[in-house]
Amino acid sequence: MNGLRILFLSTKATRPSHRFRVEQVLPHLERRGHRCAVGFFPKNPFVRFWFYRQLTQFDVVFIQQRTLDPIELRLVRRLSACLVFDLDDSVMFDSKGQHDRRRSTRFSAMVRAADLVISGNRFLRERVAECAVSAKRSLGMTVLPTAIDTERFRPGLTHKTSTDRCVIGWTGSRSTNPYLNAIFPILATLSGPFEVRIISDTTDGLDFSQLGSIPYRFVKWFAETEVVETAKFDIGLMPLPDDNSTRGKCGCKALQYMSLGIPAVCSPVGVNRDIVQPDRNGCLPQTDDEWKLTLNRLIANVEMRQMLGQAGRRTVEAKYSLTEVANQLGQMLEKHCQPLRKTA
Repeated sequence: MNGLRILFLSTKATRPSHRFRVEQVLPHLERRGHRCAVGFFPKNPFVRFWFYRQLTQFDVVFIQQRTLDPIELRLVRRLSACLVFDLDDSVMFDSKGQHDRRRSTRFSAMVRAADLVISGNRFLRERVAECAVSAKRSLGMTVLPTAIDTERFRPGLTHKTSTDRCVIGWTGSRSTNPYLNAIFPILATLSGPFEVRIISDTTDGLDFSQLGSIPYRFVKWFAETEVVETAKFDIGLMPLPDDNSTRGKCGCKALQYMSLGIPAVCSPVGVNRDIVQPDRNGCLPQTDDEWKLTLNRLIANVEMRQMLGQAGRRTVEAKYSLTEVANQLGQMLEKHCQPLRKTA
């Protein structure tokens, strides 16, 4: 079987969706015999139309997350032998999970135009299926979780002593910073020696005053240091409101903690319910009282933290490792795109 010529189109190289769902899988696809190239959508629309001329050189055009306007989509569809649309976020809703006509229309059009739609979780797959009902052509639909490189994210990257203060941490970005404000008042009531550590690209949206006298540290996010800085956590947080926006998230934060052997304490929202088995490989507190009880128990009990962290690591290795997920992606592309590839 000859390898596929695959062009991955993303918005920005620094976005987590590109780093975790495109960049890190490229070497694995190339080892399967495929030739991969990466492009980023030019901001200037006239430059984009010129850029699209190269699409005919590839067997597969893989669009990650971006939805296109109708004119561009018709052009891309016409020039692509096989069009793949990959999403790991609720691109059909606004940031608060509310209906957005423009987003919904463009998302539906992307689904109907694609040969294969890859969703990061079941919630997104259900939204795809709703749009696909009206599709006039054969459409492949599948779920592929976000992968974690278990060689990079692994336990034992930092050394802690029994006298070190327990670190309750969170890693994220400007768009998710506000989710922490709901948990800050709970952290302010916890017992025991601990500190809060926040890794993000900015402090915008964070109200540290709600922590009261609890010591905290802000760490600027850099791709080069994200793993070792996250590895310094003893407990990893993932609080989320429950709406259509957060139900589309793919649990990358929880999976990072778990791969590092850190117990993940997550809101029971969306894919978190699939990843985390309460009190077996992580925790899913729902009410404020449950969050407080869970975190106090973990602060006080090192053995419990170790048990949950080790079980979380095993979960990632079994279901969410980069090797496993990249192989699944390769098989999907070969199954759906090989029959559509251009003949020489």
